[in-house]
Amino acid sequence: MPREKENDLTEDLYSQVDGYKLVPNLETCLQCGKCVGVCPVANLSPSYNPRTVINDILRGRQDRWLKSEEIWRCFWCANCYTMCPMDIPYPMLMMQIRYRAIEKGYGLKYFFPFKRFALRAMDDGLTFAPASPKGRERIGRIRQEIGLSPWPEISQKARNEYKALFEMTGAADFLASITEDKEKPVQFSYMEGKITRARGKGN
Repeated sequence: MPREKENDLTEDLYSQVDGYKLVPNLETCLQCGKCVGVCPVANLSPSYNPRTVINDILRGRQDRWLKSEEIWRCFWCANCYTMCPMDIPYPMLMMQIRYRAIEKGYGLKYFFPFKRFALRAMDDGLTFAPASPKGRERIGRIRQEIGLSPWPEISQKARNEYKALFEMTGAADFLASITEDKEKPVQFSYMEGKITRARGKGN
């Protein structure tokens, strides 16, 4: 592993990452490892470690987690938060560093399905709706069987108001700004030096 240089570190990275002020107590982390002990992802993937990510943010190491595959493995179960003796809301931290990665072009393969979902919701005025015609037909049949219209009736006024929320909050512009040509590859940045279990036949 190459030696860390001072100019490789990002000064005041913590305040930049926590732009929404959702994790005001990150510096109280004891590095006790309780978050890792209850994390289902850490149990399956030896390179995923919340306390390592926290340490990198506090020390100003941005590149490692920014370009990592690991930050996309967390699925916000919040086991880490419930077990943390210092009440650090790590899932909120993870949300913010993912936004930061997306803005830099990393992890976009995980973002694009959400983008398609959000754009469809913005146009339809309906948050949850299957993308495929087959799925819509199935829902239509079920609704008719119980005496409802084949599809939820949404007025044009409601559609316009829903779309306005996307525009007023900046969500529409944010979605439009993230394009496939900006995608950069991610890697298992935290894998180096990790011990993995050898698996033989039948294991």
